[in-house]
Amino acid sequence: MKKKLFLICTCLFACISIAMAQVSTVTGVVISEEDNLPIVGASVLIKGTNTGTVTDMDGKFTLGNVPANAKKVVISFIGMKSRELDIKPVLSVTLQSDTEVLDEVVVTGYGVTKKSTFTGAANVASPTTLESHTDANFMKALEGSMPGVQMNNSTSMPGAQANVYIRGESSVNSGTQPLYIIDGMPMNSDTDAETESYNRAFNPLANINTADIESITVLKDANATAIYGSRAANGVIVITTKKGQEGAMHIDLDIKQGFTTIAPNNFSFCNAQQTADLFAQGLVNSNPEKYTYESAMAKIKSDYNWDGIQNYDWIDAITRTGYYQDYNLSFNGGNGKTRYYASVGYLNQEGVAINSGMKRYSARLNLETSYKWFNFGFNTSFALADMDAFSQSTGGSYSNPFVGGTLKATPLDPFYNEDGTYNTGIMYNPLAVYDEDEGDIYNTKTTTINLNPYFAINFGKGIVLKTSLGLNSYGTRQYDFWSWYNNQGASDNGRGTQYNSNTTTITWTNTLNWMHTFNEKHNLNIMLGQEAQWKNYWNEKYAGINFPLRGYRELNMAGSSYGNPSYVTRQARLASFFLNASYDYQGKYYGQVSFRRDGSSVFGQNNRWGNFWSLGGKWRISEEEFLKDNEVLTNLSLRASYGTVGNQDIDWYAARGFYSAGYNYDSTPGIVPESLNLPDLGWETSKKLNIGLDITLVRKWNLTVDFYNEATSNMLFELPVSQVTGLSEVYQNIGSMRNRGVEIGLNGTILQTKGWTWTAYANVTLNQNRITELSGGKPIEDTYTIKQEGYPLRQFYMVEYAGVDPDTGAPLWYKNATGDETTTNWNECAKRYLGSADPKAYGGFGTRVQWKNFDFSADFNYRLGGKVYAASNRSYLSAGSKGNITPTTYLYENAWTENNRYTDVPKYIYGNTSGENNHSSRFLYSGNFLRVKNLQLGYTLPKGLLKKALIDNMRIYVSVDNIYTFKAKDFVGYDPETYTSGLIAYQYPSTRTFLAGITLGF
Repeated sequence: MKKKLFLICTCLFACISIAMAQVSTVTGVVISEEDNLPIVGASVLIKGTNTGTVTDMDGKFTLGNVPANAKKVVISFIGMKSRELDIKPVLSVTLQSDTEVLDEVVVTGYGVTKKSTFTGAANVASPTTLESHTDANFMKALEGSMPGVQMNNSTSMPGAQANVYIRGESSVNSGTQPLYIIDGMPMNSDTDAETESYNRAFNPLANINTADIESITVLKDANATAIYGSRAANGVIVITTKKGQEGAMHIDLDIKQGFTTIAPNNFSFCNAQQTADLFAQGLVNSNPEKYTYESAMAKIKSDYNWDGIQNYDWIDAITRTGYYQDYNLSFNGGNGKTRYYASVGYLNQEGVAINSGMKRYSARLNLETSYKWFNFGFNTSFALADMDAFSQSTGGSYSNPFVGGTLKATPLDPFYNEDGTYNTGIMYNPLAVYDEDEGDIYNTKTTTINLNPYFAINFGKGIVLKTSLGLNSYGTRQYDFWSWYNNQGASDNGRGTQYNSNTTTITWTNTLNWMHTFNEKHNLNIMLGQEAQWKNYWNEKYAGINFPLRGYRELNMAGSSYGNPSYVTRQARLASFFLNASYDYQGKYYGQVSFRRDGSSVFGQNNRWGNFWSLGGKWRISEEEFLKDNEVLTNLSLRASYGTVGNQDIDWYAARGFYSAGYNYDSTPGIVPESLNLPDLGWETSKKLNIGLDITLVRKWNLTVDFYNEATSNMLFELPVSQVTGLSEVYQNIGSMRNRGVEIGLNGTILQTKGWTWTAYANVTLNQNRITELSGGKPIEDTYTIKQEGYPLRQFYMVEYAGVDPDTGAPLWYKNATGDETTTNWNECAKRYLGSADPKAYGGFGTRVQWKNFDFSADFNYRLGGKVYAASNRSYLSAGSKGNITPTTYLYENAWTENNRYTDVPKYIYGNTSGENNHSSRFLYSGNFLRVKNLQLGYTLPKGLLKKALIDNMRIYVSVDNIYTFKAKDFVGYDPETYTSGLIAYQYPSTRTFLAGITLGF
């Protein structure tokens, strides 16, 4: 009996074992331990194979074709602890949060690593950060979201350029913008326009659809950037677009609509009654023997044919509420071997001023497939943008409606004549200049094409060979038409100018990787690489005048040509070889070394090749035995790196000794020098030191502190030369500069209970910029700035304003470089060092709250310690020196009078000759601000309500950008955030955007 029972049990266990070994399909669900909600997109992979899938919108998965010998399945998700489980027909998996690996995927030079093993300084922006901002330029969403990244948004005009600085400016005349890499391929970020000084060039970054971006990694120190060598002096920004996920096709639709208005500010203009009152006072003050107030007011009414009642608000007439639309549709899926992501998008962002706005049409297709020992794929995208933008020249262009509507028109001047025609008695009447049918045209169309095929072979034993080809093409078509309402256009009977250009960058990259683990303790990763880059640029320009009919503004209607057509073509080449090796021991000790040798065609024949390198190390102290099980200090890491990177961003032919044709003398063809032969012109080099500390407390709070010192030497400096050479300046390797500072970032979870999640973040960057060497040690002085050894690059240097004489209303200035002696004679005054445009501190903070299906977020950014110089306020706050132009309410309310003696605004005198609006610190303000950057409230509908409608997920939300900016008390203007130089001049107003949106998943 016992034998029979034993035999039956043996057979039973054998059957069970066979059944388990022959499991062919595994199904299950993956949920989060924190809130018991399903995890979407978790990876489910059979251990030791490439067979896997991802969870759907309900956290469910089905894993088919499970090999007979498979025993384990690995479930993972970013920000969660991975789990390895025995294979069963049905699995219910719960993943725990792991704050130590939040933002763990860091996309570095030619590869991907985990934050825990990364020895450099980098920050990662997630889709959540990007989706909270509405600007076409995705980089503006990063402002305040991470330390070390400074934005300078000089305008809120849709599509217009903005500058990004990583750990300060590091060059005077060479490039200062970071290198942008999209899916491993360098992309052009340089603006191009017929006249750069108009500051209305389209920003190429605005042609990247934010909805397609998976993450953005900002690489800052030498250990993170040296692998990019000659292009990495200003940091590297790596953009990773979305890829296909395993499973059936998933469709996402995102719809946003809203409106844009001028943001709150203290920069307002007088109405007609206030304007006439001030003008009359000015006449009396200019000649009290000739005018009484009554006679002066009568003259004003007569001169302007004003009835004393009508008020013409020109700012209201040239501005509007802009309509905002953004629609994105994407498809993604995969069948185990092939995965795809496809999308189309449409953005229409109407500006708050007439003739400003942009439209963008975009499409993307990312495809990847794998088969046994190789995989291949491609990432491709196309974007077409159409932008209307007027000149924002800092000199004040009258085609700018804000200039024409305030410096040429007053509230006393009617928009139209009595017969309904435009009032052309006003030069550059902005309503006429931008008449929809007959007015000026300032239109730019751009196209961006990215194509990036790649192929990789896995030889086994950790050896992988990869080759990729990247093509980035950026084309511009700019058409300007000066109409009959534009004085310059009227003299030509209409003038049209066509400007076309194209920049094409082709990059071919080949890498060989070897990854190996010795004795389960020593991990080694070695990469060898070769890269070649071809850059080609051309532009053409032609113009015509004498247009026969108003309203027909196309260039082919021109009766005759204007000037000489021009065509320019340029080429540059870069050849590179590089090595990167990283090692770690038991997840405690990490080391990394990189080396790159670049040869660039832009330099002289004696210095075309440069070597760049870095060394980095990391000690995860928390993995030592004395801290390994510590429940308070759950992560403690010390990082250090040092290395060199280069800068080659100058004119491609600066060292070539070229001549340019097309210059004629007395009808005889001629050529002129374009550049001198500079055989020794070479690399601008930055030496970067970084020491960092990473701390995680109770698995909830993450603190990162980085100290950095970046010294730039052999700066590519434009040095003046004798004009007998035919040139005014040439590049030389002269001078040095330093940026030194501290970055602090903190993020974590404040509260986490059932149904509630509350997180927060904050960061600050303290940066000090100094010029350490100039040619001959001599300072370079400008009108109100100076470049001098021992001072910041953006140092203000001007006469210091001392206020107003309370007895006379005359302006006062400090007479000497030091001391308190004042004078009313501006010409007697010495200049003083009066601060820098560089902020001493900048950063941001914010919070996220989720309660059940509701979510709320708030983001803020700030800047402290810098100065801004509002040169245009020399007109807008002029106390009569500029004649009768529309006064600001600040001028009207604060100008000196017998009843207002203690003020900072001089007495208003028509034809004032006191020099009151000369360059001085009267127009120099604190650049401090705190901005409520974004508020967003959303609600995710329960899945049970959506299933019947065949909808997987739905979220509705409302959002507001740039709600309010707290400024310094002395600031007078639209917005203290401006050009890198700190200059504010006739800027486009800062805007506020309200929108509502809905996201749908099918």
